[in-house]
Amino acid sequence: MIKPPFDTDEVLKTMASECVKQGENLRAGVRELTLKALQTRELSLGQIKQVVGSVTQGVNLGAVGPGINTEKALTDALAGMDDALLKAAQASQIALQQLGRAGEDFDQSQVKKALDELERMEDEFLGTVKQASEGANAQLKGQWAGVLQNMKTGSTETGAQVATMMQQYGEQMQAAMRAQRRVGLKTAHLLGQNFATLASGVLIGLTEALQKKSGPPAGDPDTKG
Repeated sequence: MIKPPFDTDEVLKTMASECVKQGENLRAGVRELTLKALQTRELSLGQIKQVVGSVTQGVNLGAVGPGINTEKALTDALAGMDDALLKAAQASQIALQQLGRAGEDFDQSQVKKALDELERMEDEFLGTVKQASEGANAQLKGQWAGVLQNMKTGSTETGAQVATMMQQYGEQMQAAMRAQRRVGLKTAHLLGQNFATLASGVLIGLTEALQKKSGPPAGDPDTKG
């Protein structure tokens, strides 16, 4: 288990609340906050749900402030979390591809679990947001319901990415499983790691690449590679 250096639930809630109160670039702010939290944990469905739940609760706190367009804030926050989970899905896909390229004999139970979690990611994402919204006041809860009503299965960026990946990956995985049974090679150097830890490492690399593409923050001329 990776030890989170900062992202306790209460800190995540506070930071998400501040993102909402600041108002500007809320989608990008929530995306970066969610990505940073995910990078400090194993990239398992359970950890993803924990992060999403905490961020949503923070959004609930910030959205009741004065002068806030609540519907827009909730929509942007949901989109920001979706953007972050899209990167998480891409990281899991790359990690699965790495396992496949490393050799034919990989742990089928790990792969099956990873694929199952990917298939469930969108439903669990939206379900966690809905559950966390239950703790909001009646008005905010009603607005969350309206925002979530527009997000049907497959309508998030994360869901679309996973659906495409599963379609492409299915035949490749079946062929690899058959080859694994024939050849029986070992890939202990990769399988010694928990799959979620491997995927988390990939996510860190993807995020660093995204940050380099976007350029360094204002006032910080150096981008750490």
